[in-house]
Amino acid sequence: MATDSDVQIATLGEDYCPGLAFSPDGSYVYFVRQSTLKLSGDLYQVPSLGGSPRKMLAGISGPPAFSPDGQRVAFVRTTMGEDSLLTAAPDGSGERVLASYKRPEGISGNRVAWSPDGKTLAFAHETPQMVLTTIAAEGGPTQSVAGVHWRRVFDLTWLPGSSHLVVAGFHAEPIQLFEVTVEGGETRQITHDLSVYLGVRASADGKALLALQLQDVNTLQAVKPGEPSEARTLSATNQSDDGTGGLAWTPDGKIVYYSYSNENQDLWEMGGDGSNPKRLTANEGATSGSGYPAASPRGGFIAFTRGDHRSGQANIWRIDMDGGNLKQLTQGKADSFPSISPDGQWVVFSSSQGGKFTLMKVPSEGGIASPLTDYNSLWPSVSPDGKWIACVYITPENQANGLAMLPFAGGPPSKVFPLPATTGDPFVWTPDGHAISFVNSVNGVGNIWKQPVEGGPPKAVTHFTSDKIFWFDWSRDGRLALSRGTEQTDAVLIKNFQ
Repeated sequence: MATDSDVQIATLGEDYCPGLAFSPDGSYVYFVRQSTLKLSGDLYQVPSLGGSPRKMLAGISGPPAFSPDGQRVAFVRTTMGEDSLLTAAPDGSGERVLASYKRPEGISGNRVAWSPDGKTLAFAHETPQMVLTTIAAEGGPTQSVAGVHWRRVFDLTWLPGSSHLVVAGFHAEPIQLFEVTVEGGETRQITHDLSVYLGVRASADGKALLALQLQDVNTLQAVKPGEPSEARTLSATNQSDDGTGGLAWTPDGKIVYYSYSNENQDLWEMGGDGSNPKRLTANEGATSGSGYPAASPRGGFIAFTRGDHRSGQANIWRIDMDGGNLKQLTQGKADSFPSISPDGQWVVFSSSQGGKFTLMKVPSEGGIASPLTDYNSLWPSVSPDGKWIACVYITPENQANGLAMLPFAGGPPSKVFPLPATTGDPFVWTPDGHAISFVNSVNGVGNIWKQPVEGGPPKAVTHFTSDKIFWFDWSRDGRLALSRGTEQTDAVLIKNFQ
């Protein structure tokens, strides 16, 4: 902070770091190293000026929180079925579980904050609504903090020498910073701007905040593989997150896409050349949002995920191509990522009911949903011939996840292909049905890769040298529609906020 210089103290390879913290005396940095395909990672210790990292704890999700005396570390452990809040000594000994929540409940963002006196921990409890919650550091019952019900909490920190929290989140506003009194729940908004705040920490004297700002800058693009110079921008660069929450080609060559603008999360439609954008859904930003569209190969309707911010539930809905005849298809607590069979008769989707991700299908006209898998699986995609479903096969902890093919009728995987550690969603069949494609991000650059269904290693389809890919889909004639851009982040220092 004094010299404005920086030094690299550790490398991550193909892994990423979901959280880090200084030891209270400043001698060490503790960081979590995690594979992109895993729900939890391992905690490492490295000297603040660099050196050989030493593994301290296994099975930790999100940043560690140290007690003021440095003798205990609090953290969240995420498994497929639950979130648990634990404390342990920094060397990993003496683990103690303080609270556990079965899905669909959980701990928002895997974030936890330690009070200045070391007696209390604070976190955001995900129930049908988001509630700030405290628990004694030695264990005991939880206590809800009165006041507003949050729609999302990204981070929280305790102000030194006080009973106040600073929260990065939102309830009826954009994602800003708020000061919350633990006793009483009085809430005061600190920032009033158009930025998105994803992280916050307080200085030791409580007079300054260090916050992380995020801005997505992306465009919708169309490209024919092998001809990256022919990539065509379909939407102007903006902050509406066009396509980041899903997009799909329609049979007649139009593109349906998610857009977040003016506090609304809706589905829009445009021509394949970017012409005539049109809003299809009409969500109220404070209550619900629509995303992850799938267009029926026979035309006529779109299936999509619609979430209710008040209840925390998500379900599969359908709507006609012209935006009419909105209809709910599923009744689960967390249904998402629909894919439609070639005959248009079925919608396959992911569901996390029962504490794990499974695949289900429901008649496209409505009816009873039926299970397809009894093992952890998600992000389904129905093959062009309707015979297969591709999905991510989530293996037990400490094993690599795979890309699976199972019969459309369901059952165990017929084939499982290994995935690169840098793989991301979605998973989409190529138009010829010979391969399954996905996003592979290396050193922050996203490209489309494909896994041949006959076997062999995956191969790159695109060869971009910059930017991320947030979502993609194939047209019938072999073009790619991409939501592509950058995530710009800045660390900002905020003073005189009280």
